[in-house]
Amino acid sequence: MKPKFILPILVLFLFFAVPAFSLLNVNGNTGELLAATEQFVSEEPKLVIGRSNSMPVFNAGEEGTLIIPVENLHNGEAKNINVSLVVSDVDKFPFELGKMSLQTSMSSIGGNSSGNAIFFKMKAAPTAESKIYPLGVKIDYSSQTGMSGSASDTIYVKIVNDNKIPLLKLMGIQLENDQLDSGESKTVELKIMNDGELTARNIEVKLAGFTANGLRLDQPLDTFYLKEFKGREFKFAPFKIYADPSMESGTYPLDLSMKYKDESNKDYSKEAKVFITVEGTGPEGQNKKATPKLIIDNYSYAGEYVRAGVVFPLQISFLNTSQGKDINNIKISLSFEENMFSPVNNSNSFFVDNIPAGSSVQRIIRLKPKVDAANKNYNITVDIEYEDSKGTKYTGKELIGIPVTQEIKLLASEIEMPTEAFAGAPLAISVDYYNTGRSLIRNLMIHTEGNFKVKDGNVYIGNLESGKSDYYDVTITPEQEGKITGKIIFDYDDDIGKHYKSEKSFDMQVMKQAAPPMINPAMDMEQNKDPVWKKPVLIGIGLFALGLLGWVIRRKRSRKIEDVSLDE
Repeated sequence: MKPKFILPILVLFLFFAVPAFSLLNVNGNTGELLAATEQFVSEEPKLVIGRSNSMPVFNAGEEGTLIIPVENLHNGEAKNINVSLVVSDVDKFPFELGKMSLQTSMSSIGGNSSGNAIFFKMKAAPTAESKIYPLGVKIDYSSQTGMSGSASDTIYVKIVNDNKIPLLKLMGIQLENDQLDSGESKTVELKIMNDGELTARNIEVKLAGFTANGLRLDQPLDTFYLKEFKGREFKFAPFKIYADPSMESGTYPLDLSMKYKDESNKDYSKEAKVFITVEGTGPEGQNKKATPKLIIDNYSYAGEYVRAGVVFPLQISFLNTSQGKDINNIKISLSFEENMFSPVNNSNSFFVDNIPAGSSVQRIIRLKPKVDAANKNYNITVDIEYEDSKGTKYTGKELIGIPVTQEIKLLASEIEMPTEAFAGAPLAISVDYYNTGRSLIRNLMIHTEGNFKVKDGNVYIGNLESGKSDYYDVTITPEQEGKITGKIIFDYDDDIGKHYKSEKSFDMQVMKQAAPPMINPAMDMEQNKDPVWKKPVLIGIGLFALGLLGWVIRRKRSRKIEDVSLDE
């Protein structure tokens, strides 16, 4: 070997060999060499869901922390760790989803580590059953080299629920004097208790079993609604009940049904019987103790509806339903929905001295609806105050419904038509129309009738809003000379379905169709000749054109001569 190669080889040997021997001589153990080299080799992380020493336990309705241990089995560091709970069936999930987040994250977990944990704040549903529930857990992560990984497993939690579900019970009724006299009306309060520990929601308490000649409901609704009913709480559901005057003494059953939900929207229902004691009729066939009641047994307003802005008479009949007691000092007051009606030449209240038992009295009050009233039914509330023969005061309230409509106003302009008409010749006529009222015109249809032929005369417009306008045109053909008469007919409805019909008439004189003009060949040839005055003009134009042409030719020729002279 040439000497010049020895020195480079020696340098390479010292560079690689010396570190190797130094590693081999660490404590004189070759195993430590392998351990030292492993620090230069990094594995991809591997995360798994660990096992806790005890099963997590939650009390229903209470909050707690779910701890999920996580281990990294490899020496590579895991980064961007995202942990989520998997909910496969929301209805069977034992925790309140609105009270928690199903995801959480960690920045990193070192290699070969087992002391890591993920935390979830959770609240067990108050209605969750006492048992062990499986929970799916998924972990997504990445390594330092950018590789991604995931792990999934199932953990188990225990729910303990000592709460009683909501349970509504009828505990009795509250009724004045504990009985209802025949011929009178009283408020019966049903005493209801939630015998459970959990809150009931959206409660519907319904009373049924009424008859025409027995107990009757003396209020508009047969259902009492409650938004919330807490555990161990009492509430009262009031129902106003009327006993028919013909009822005999005894105890009469009514049907009670209760529907409600718990805090997890689970449905429940409960049924029970309500027993009402009635003091019936005496020997004369009437109950002298019955409370007198004054009601509206009839009312009228001179038609099926009233017009906005038009005064109308409202007649009301008041009946004393008691068969044994007169009523006295009766004050009746009317109040109006949206202040829709105004009394005319009278007050909104009036006074009646006395109405005997079983008798009625009529009163008339004149009212005027607002001019701009919308088409709908408006309520009148009638408040009644009265006394019996002993001076005991009573009150009552009745409702009257009055339908108010706006007057329909369809205005048509004068019909536009030609000044002359000939038999057999078509002519066009048209008319403009306007909705000048405050109400919508519905189902508007227009057509034309008369002693002539009509082309495309039937037109359906549909709805025409207040303040809108449009036009209608049609082609008619008179068949013979003489006078023709016709009419344009408008059919339409208002908001309450009442039908209207209006007409616009027209007539005109039809002349005989004129004969076509005769053509004279001589006159036609004469007409084709140019007028005398046109000849001088044509001659002048021709001479001017010839002169202009000659000037152009001379100009070109002179230019050529100049060009030739310049070239020479």
